[in-house]
Amino acid sequence: MSMTRCCSALAALLLMIPAGVYAQQESYPQTLYWGSGLIDIPVAWVSPLSGDFSLAMSGKTVKGSELSSGLGVGKGINSNFAVYTSILQHAEIGLSVYSDAPEWGFFGRGLLLNEENFRGRSGITGWIPSVAVGLENVGPYSHIDRFGLGYFLSPPTNADPNRNHVADSLHQNFSTAETVYGVATKSFSLSELDKDWPNVGLSLSLGYGNGLFKDDGKLGTAYSHHATGGVFGGVKMDVYPSTHSVLSFMVENNAWDYNLGAVLNWRGIQAGLYWTELGAGGVSDTAHTPYNYDKFAFSIGWQSNVFGLLRGHVLQDRVAQLEAEQKALVAEIDARQKRVQSLELEIDRYHAQNLLDVEQRRAQAEQELNAERDALKRLEERLRKLEQNTPPPQDKP
Repeated sequence: MSMTRCCSALAALLLMIPAGVYAQQESYPQTLYWGSGLIDIPVAWVSPLSGDFSLAMSGKTVKGSELSSGLGVGKGINSNFAVYTSILQHAEIGLSVYSDAPEWGFFGRGLLLNEENFRGRSGITGWIPSVAVGLENVGPYSHIDRFGLGYFLSPPTNADPNRNHVADSLHQNFSTAETVYGVATKSFSLSELDKDWPNVGLSLSLGYGNGLFKDDGKLGTAYSHHATGGVFGGVKMDVYPSTHSVLSFMVENNAWDYNLGAVLNWRGIQAGLYWTELGAGGVSDTAHTPYNYDKFAFSIGWQSNVFGLLRGHVLQDRVAQLEAEQKALVAEIDARQKRVQSLELEIDRYHAQNLLDVEQRRAQAEQELNAERDALKRLEERLRKLEQNTPPPQDKP
């Protein structure tokens, strides 16, 4: 399938989502290189709980990785380490280290629109996806390619005893520092489209970026046979084997080729397996470059909340407190609903009697009924806001 047809299919699926459908809280695993997302592409999402963080180590079978040292996972394995955290539900910042030299780059993302704010609304407003902009490879290493390769350490000499980072001959023309991208993401659950369908989560993402998504270092087809000019997109499907686990299946085009992957997250422990560069096949254009052949990758990681770790069970206690308040509100709402029903019956009896001597009592009952309805409305609004702001319980591994 061409990238144009893939993008058209993604756009069509976004428009098919009913405006009134609202999904469970979406989450995303850590990518191979740069923060949360699918396999190698970012998504328009930030963890809704400040202080959530993720750290992960990944490795990929890359021939020619002798061009740039990895983190020492093993010969023929190009490795990477990344860590990120969320801030105030609107930002994600992190650091990626892709060499033991080391070579590194910061990354970050800002959420401009959050689809959770539009769920359940009628018309086109209910179809609005999340939208985010972000940066990757913010740092001094501008000759990095999409695998984190590009530099070697020069040997010490009498003139210069220090070992310096030098871009190798293959990467001289890359300029990927401060890569900028924009991305839109829409998520939903099959069970919310139809109550008889299974509880399977789906999300679709589509974006565009420069640098790591567009710059081929003037290598042309020697870098990729399937470049899209910076357009990327992907689909994620979540299934839930148990209460504390989620299994995510992903397919994407990272603007260079197609990737497949699966990630299991159990109580914050993440493990992933991936098959990348599927369109390139099994034969490299040359034996000395890491491009144009399929590869296998893995990742292991951990997700948690820094405040939960620092303050023990504070978050769990807060959740329990909010749940208790929620139960109290539900009980009060139920009691007031019964009172409303009682007052309505009393008013109906007064109407049936139609006697002058009970007119005053009828008017008083109607006044009480209006007051009860107003109080009930305020309680229901308070309950709705409480349910929206209740953080999910944090499970420790």
